[in-house]
Order: sequence, then C-alpha cells, then structure tokens
Amino acid sequence: MLNAAQCLFIGRTINQARGAIKMKISKFEYQGPDGDGDISFDMEATIENSTEHVMQLVKTNCFLLNEDGICSGGSADDEIDVYIDPKETSSIDVQVGWRHAASSFGGKVDKIKGIVDAVFFRREFQKMGEIEVPKDHNSSAFYDKKINIGGMVSVLGGVCKRAEPDDDGDVTVSLDVGVRNISDSFVERVSAKMILVDQEDAQIEDTEDSGHLAPHTGRILSLSVYTKPGKLRNATVRLSLSVFHPVEHKSAEAVAVKG
Repeated sequence: MLNAAQCLFIGRTINQARGAIKMKISKFEYQGPDGDGDISFDMEATIENSTEHVMQLVKTNCFLLNEDGICSGGSADDEIDVYIDPKETSSIDVQVGWRHAASSFGGKVDKIKGIVDAVFFRREFQKMGEIEVPKDHNSSAFYDKKINIGGMVSVLGGVCKRAEPDDDGDVTVSLDVGVRNISDSFVERVSAKMILVDQEDAQIEDTEDSGHLAPHTGRILSLSVYTKPGKLRNATVRLSLSVFHPVEHKSAEAVAVKG
C-alpha cells in the first residue's frame, strides 16, 4: 500500500504530465479622471493552455485595490465563452466594473492594483436526439430518453408544445427539459440547445437556456422559438446538452498604467 508521500508524488507527476494553464495580465490600463472624476480601465489576460482539454468557458472575478491594498471596486461572476485548444495561447477581455471614482482610490490612480481570479472549464457535449413538433396546440410531444452525462447530470426527459398563432400569425414552439445534479460537486453551467428544423432538414430557428446546479439539486431548462405555422409542417426539434466541468483555477495581478 502506498503511503501519503508516495501518493502525493504520483499525483504531482500526473498533473505535470497533463500540463497546466498559465495566465498573465497582458494589459491593464486606466483612462481619466474625466470631468466627473471617474476613471475607466481596460484589462486583458493571456491564457496558455497546456492541458489535454479544450477550454470552452472561463469565469472571472477582478478586485481593484488602492495603494493600501484595500478593495475599492471590481467585478465578479463574469463568464466568457472561449475555444482554446491544447497547446494554444489566447487572450480574453477581463471585466473590471463601471464608473470608478478616482476618490475611491485616494486620488492615487497610478498605484491601483488589479487581482484576477479565473476558473477554466471544459465542455462535455451530448446530442440528445430529435422530437417531432406537435401538430397543433392541443397536443404535446415527449422526449422520453433518460440520459446520464458524466456521472453528474441526469436528464429526466422533456416535453415539446406549440401555442396557438398570435395576432401576427406566428406560433411559439417550446421545449422544457428536466435536469438533476446527482453528484456531490457543483456544476457551474448546464446548457440545453434547441434547433427547430423543417421537413427539408433546413434550420428555422435555434435558442439556448442554461443555469448552474448545486449538488443534488435540479432545474427545468426552458427553450422557445417562434415562426410561421407553415414552416412547422413535419418539423422536428433537435436537442443537445452541454455540461461544463472545471479544469483549473489561476490568479494573476498587475499595476495599472496610464493608457
């Protein structure tokens, strides 16, 4: 049996073999103060993906600190859709918030420090199949497949409905899908995509709905589009689901310079 030190060594070796993500703040500039005494910021971060996964989501928060290290502004829970292949380097714009008063930093705008925390996610994608669009508003079509994605998200099926034509003659087609987090881990984002396809296999409309899932909780993902009723003759809905898994988190900091 391996002891704790041996396990730690093996874990480090696996992590080294799989690579890591590197992040640095490549741009952090301020402008102002303007006539109202406000300053604005531009921040960019460079991401080097040395893992074996494609990064498709980054979630960031940013703290703006005065020269005494006191938080005087920033932004949190900002999501950025990306596509960064393994061995690829890319840049992202980092949100820092709006309308920062120079007085919040003691007037010493050349001493402002930015601290960025970022979590990087890979996406697990699952095609869920097709559902026939109901013939009228008095009937429904059911998605009866119950699928488990990554041992974390359980899909409980769904129902497709159509409404009566509105005053303009348009018809709403909706799809509700039940999803549950059956794990002990927090799921940052689960996303459903609905594509409405006509009888000639041409796309009519598409839409998405997403949300997070705390451990052992669920939600209904609700999607809807509207179109002319004639396009719905023999139409189908294609459904897919994406679950985003965290890969790594990184932090970086820099001092703002005049832009």
